[in-house]
Amino acid sequence: MGTPIEIKARGADEAATQAAINAAYEEIARLERLMSHWRQDSQVAQVNAQAGKTPVKVAPEVLDVIERALGVSRMTGGAFDITMQVVGAIWGIDGQHPRVPPKADIREALRHVGYRHVHVNMAAHTVYLDEPGVQIGLGGIAKGYAVDRAVAKLREHGIRSAVVNAGGDMALLGPDGNRPWRVGVKDPRHPERTLGWFEATDVTVHTSGDYERSIVVGGKRYHHILDPKDGYPARSARSVTVVTPDGTLGDALSTGIFVLGPSKGRRLIESLPNVEAVIVEAGGKIVVSRGLARRIHLTP
Repeated sequence: MGTPIEIKARGADEAATQAAINAAYEEIARLERLMSHWRQDSQVAQVNAQAGKTPVKVAPEVLDVIERALGVSRMTGGAFDITMQVVGAIWGIDGQHPRVPPKADIREALRHVGYRHVHVNMAAHTVYLDEPGVQIGLGGIAKGYAVDRAVAKLREHGIRSAVVNAGGDMALLGPDGNRPWRVGVKDPRHPERTLGWFEATDVTVHTSGDYERSIVVGGKRYHHILDPKDGYPARSARSVTVVTPDGTLGDALSTGIFVLGPSKGRRLIESLPNVEAVIVEAGGKIVVSRGLARRIHLTP
């Protein structure tokens, strides 16, 4: 999934607990084989290879993630868009040779962007990209899905207290012993510090920030969260943390809200059930959704 994943669990029997952890890791590895665009043998790579040619039959999990991604695209007015893969590739911020690409290259890449190019046929179990050059990447949603599936595996093995930590995507299963888990919200300009904390159980927490993967060119920071409208890094927020029981939704929303910006993002969050957020604006102001505002403890 492009990031180290750590799973910690509590159980009465050490061997059974370790077996549960192993099963969760195996599930994550299986999903990565299906969905990673870095792997030439993944089903996502196969879908990309057949862009503009023919629909590709995929596993139910891949179909589910792509269908849910399109749902978040519609929800955010296109601020979250899995077809931004082609634009992300020319920036290369997730790779070994990041750069600020020429404007002409960005304009050309944007010609192939638009979630409406992605067609899912649930009955036939196929995905079709309707134009050559269109490419999808599930990096903005697949980790959340994998975290959800890892928690499901732990539950199947009888685990009632665990943490699945995949970098910016984390799931908290049950309580932390006899109390809720305490979750810190990072300061995007000083990630070793926290802006505040809240307590929670049975939720997932997802953070997208301009500090995670970025380059500085000419004194200006360029990060990996790109706006589908112009192909450049979104500028209205420093970080977005989404809290929800639904890891798949939370992962995608953290990116979508980052691109939408604090005002539209907060309105969207507060229109959704069981979803909360902490948004750090570009100027540093902290915006907290109504439901979480009653529970968060901000650092003075």
